[in-house]
Amino acid sequence: MPYNEITRVQIPALMHLAKLGYDFIPTNSKENKPNLDTATNILTNSFTKSFERLNPTKNAQETLAEMKKRLNCDDLGKSFYEYLLKSENQIIDFDNPNNNLYEMMTELPYKSFRPDTTLFINGLPLVNIEVKQPYAKKGIKEERDRHIKRYENPENKVFYNLAQIWLFSDNLPYDENKPDQGAFYSASYSPIFQRFVEAHRLDITPPPQKNDQNHQNDQNHRSLEEIQKSVLNEFNLKDTDTPKSPKDTPTNSLLTSFCSPKRLCFILKYGISFLKEKSEFKKHVWRYAQMFASLNVLKELQKHYGTNQNLKDPLKGIIWHTQGSGKTALTYHLTKLIRDFFSRSNLNKKTKFYFIVDRLDLLEQAKNEFLKRGLCVHEAENKEDLSQKLKSSSVFEGSQGNDEIIVVNIQKFKAPNEEKSPNEDPSNSAPKEIISKTELQESIQNSRNLQRVFIIDEAHRSYDPKGCFYANLIECDKTAIKIALTGTPLLEDNAQDKATKNTFGNYLHTYSYTESIKDRHTLKLQLESIETSYKEKLQEIYRLLQESITIEDTEVKKETIFNDEKYINAMLYYIIRDLLDFRRLNDNERLKAMVVCFSSKQARLADCLFNEVQEKVLQENPNLRILNKLKSSLILHDEQEVKEKVHSFKHEDTDIVFVFNMLLTGFDLPSLKRLYIHRELKDHNLLQALARVNRSYKNMSFGYLIDFVGIQENFDKTTDDYLKELNRFNQSGANSDSHIKDMFADRKTLEEDIKNAYDDLFDYPIDDIEGMTSAIVSMSAMNELVKVSRAINTLKERYNLIRTSNDKKILSLKEKIDIEKIHKISSMLHQKAKHLHALKNINEPKNPNDLMILEDLIALLDFKIEFKERKELRFKEQEEITTKQKQAKEILEKIPDQQDKEIQKFYKDFSKLLQTPTTSQNFEEISHSYDAIISQLKQHKEQTTHLLNKYDNDLSYAITNKRLHKHLMEQNISNSAGIFTLLSALKKAIDARIFKRQEILNEEYYLKNAIKAELNNAFKKDPSLKDLEKEKELIIQTLFNELTQNHHQGNPHA
Repeated sequence: MPYNEITRVQIPALMHLAKLGYDFIPTNSKENKPNLDTATNILTNSFTKSFERLNPTKNAQETLAEMKKRLNCDDLGKSFYEYLLKSENQIIDFDNPNNNLYEMMTELPYKSFRPDTTLFINGLPLVNIEVKQPYAKKGIKEERDRHIKRYENPENKVFYNLAQIWLFSDNLPYDENKPDQGAFYSASYSPIFQRFVEAHRLDITPPPQKNDQNHQNDQNHRSLEEIQKSVLNEFNLKDTDTPKSPKDTPTNSLLTSFCSPKRLCFILKYGISFLKEKSEFKKHVWRYAQMFASLNVLKELQKHYGTNQNLKDPLKGIIWHTQGSGKTALTYHLTKLIRDFFSRSNLNKKTKFYFIVDRLDLLEQAKNEFLKRGLCVHEAENKEDLSQKLKSSSVFEGSQGNDEIIVVNIQKFKAPNEEKSPNEDPSNSAPKEIISKTELQESIQNSRNLQRVFIIDEAHRSYDPKGCFYANLIECDKTAIKIALTGTPLLEDNAQDKATKNTFGNYLHTYSYTESIKDRHTLKLQLESIETSYKEKLQEIYRLLQESITIEDTEVKKETIFNDEKYINAMLYYIIRDLLDFRRLNDNERLKAMVVCFSSKQARLADCLFNEVQEKVLQENPNLRILNKLKSSLILHDEQEVKEKVHSFKHEDTDIVFVFNMLLTGFDLPSLKRLYIHRELKDHNLLQALARVNRSYKNMSFGYLIDFVGIQENFDKTTDDYLKELNRFNQSGANSDSHIKDMFADRKTLEEDIKNAYDDLFDYPIDDIEGMTSAIVSMSAMNELVKVSRAINTLKERYNLIRTSNDKKILSLKEKIDIEKIHKISSMLHQKAKHLHALKNINEPKNPNDLMILEDLIALLDFKIEFKERKELRFKEQEEITTKQKQAKEILEKIPDQQDKEIQKFYKDFSKLLQTPTTSQNFEEISHSYDAIISQLKQHKEQTTHLLNKYDNDLSYAITNKRLHKHLMEQNISNSAGIFTLLSALKKAIDARIFKRQEILNEEYYLKNAIKAELNNAFKKDPSLKDLEKEKELIIQTLFNELTQNHHQGNPHA
């Protein structure tokens, strides 16, 4: 019996899909060959039959033509997706999933690749599945890399615009310590692979056969046994050739969760979003927690507004999703879901959404997130504007449903308050309301056919049980839906939390810190104490100031000391040096920091003294001068000027901010990775503040907290309270082991990691950069390189722990290695990894005809230039070879046509030369070889430049000329003048078309036809070109490829 990827994963997956209701269509059947549209892989017979059943009086071919037109748009498939959902004709019956046709094919080719399995709904290939054999090394990582390369390739645009979801599995359980193992899902243009955790038990029984022949789907004509037999026949296997697969394998579980007809229709309708940032599109599919929160909301909607609807009992509830889990994105998905629910015929209501925040920075953040997703965002500017927006029953409706949301910042409707002192009880001074409860109630009169939905962000923080504008606003419409979003749970013994629960009801869904960290949506946190020597210095300053101040009130004295310039200078010195070291260690000057100050006075003074102290740090630490200077900002009040400061911190050149209360809740900046805490925080405030540094960012494993005041005791008390609350509501059973303390990395575990890394580095001279350089250069095994790289990365991520540890073994490591050495070694390992990858790609191509990639050759060159053969050559010889290598690199990087056969030959010759060690004995021969290659490259460059000049620097026509010329020369035909005459005429005609309508470059069908038409015209007008007519297909395909490729690279005239 064959024991491979096909028998172990692929066939069991197909068998399971058959149980879910998918009919199998053989790819290679001669008798029942599928009728495919080759440009899209749409099953035209299935599409036509399904379409005509759903739309008996409409023309399927017109809809098919419109879809194909939209699939050519350069928008990641947004235009097609909107048409799929909102066309005047029904393409898929999303609300009655059993009314659709579900089919699957295996190894269905599309141009240069073939997914393992393709799933069709009504003939449309909307889901692709890739499976790997269990324990295949880096199988999932390689699939991710291939996935990215494929969707970045313009020739696959139509295919990726049509497919909505990709599933990947190696049939192994998910392991958070092995990110390349498990079952994952992704959107068609997304590099993000997400795991899926099922929360519901799904009934996968296929729908019963229907007697009405007009509504009977093809898969109901064949039994499950017949479909499964057809699968085995496709692979020339017998039933005994395939091991029996358990029902609950990771692959089957993911297929059930995603591909069960009802679930898949729900995901396709509500779970896809397109984000536009400036001119760049992104495509997302929702996280599983967002999906289950939406399903729970739908369940509650059906309960409240079903057949026995009670308008006096509107839907309300709390969604507790940990910070960083995408609550704003969830709101977007909920607007689509709730809008559709109320538009049904038995309710027939318009919906109006209000997203309520209590901070200016959160208002701007929410507005931006909604705008990116295509919602029409309105802001309530003042009392009259809010009244009008409540009163108006008009709703803006766009192509994706209800595209309107009104964002309300409740701070605008309060009298201005000063920030409180750290010890002041906020409940003692309720702000005066600018707009009253009566005025709000008057605003919502006469809106019987309108359903208001209030979605409140961070509900616990601003709700006042004694009555406030916030409470008045959400109570003004007794029929309104109220959904509260919170990143931290609401506690039973907290009066404000209790009042929030009374208003918003029970939890609709929870998503814990533990799950979020496992899913890699958020990071674990490292809690760092400041160095002992510096702690002693601060304590000494504190003691001296304490003795000099005569105030008897302990709290006042403490505040006076912390606000003193001497103390702040010492605090700043530590923070500035620490942040600069952190940036250098991680080789990233975009990493940012926040300082939570003891008081607003301390924050002001720290920002004022910042530049002066930074100069002192740089003067006393000259090794830090290579870094850019830090720029600080002070963010204290919720005023309009904060908007510019927050924007600078998020998007521009502010590196560190000083805050008191601002930005501690809801503020989202993934590159914010160090939080310096200089005042006590409790309960919600503590957890919200910690979560400012837990967002995933690049390849970082942790967010970092630098503790000046000892927050551990408050944290332990807070997490114990929250654990009780989490156990009160255990949504799925998946969270039963969740503990908020899991958000911190365990210090003992971290120290054990450091010791293990030290053991892995034992045989390497890490204290000697010269010796370590030689060791890295001589590495030839990727496994060894990975081991050393991981060990160095462990030391890098835990460096401050090494500095502050009392463990003897770790202290001995501290004597051997510092930030400077870690940074240099890490950089060398990165270059060596690129070098080994390049060697593998060049010497072990997957296919004999694979083109050599310039990046691989450059990686070899860079490594040679950086790590000269110091021992083998004299200094003068080293410099001569290095100069020639740099000269060759400069020419290579500017060659426009990397696929040119002549260039590929240069690449191969050059790669052999780069892999030959240079010694004093062969120096003359190697040097001469470099001269010969450089001479050939220069000659090639001159020829290319000459061709470019002939075509006004248009690379597409220069490359087409060269390819056509070489093709004819291989047949001993020379016709340079004819080629130039033909392509010049063609260029003039095509340029005129593009000038009139630029979009033609994004439309494969129209562009190819335009080239064909203008080529025919050229042949008709000039009979002397008749000899070139037989090369028409070569000209059309080459020119089309080059025009589209250069357009996608934003470089039509290279």
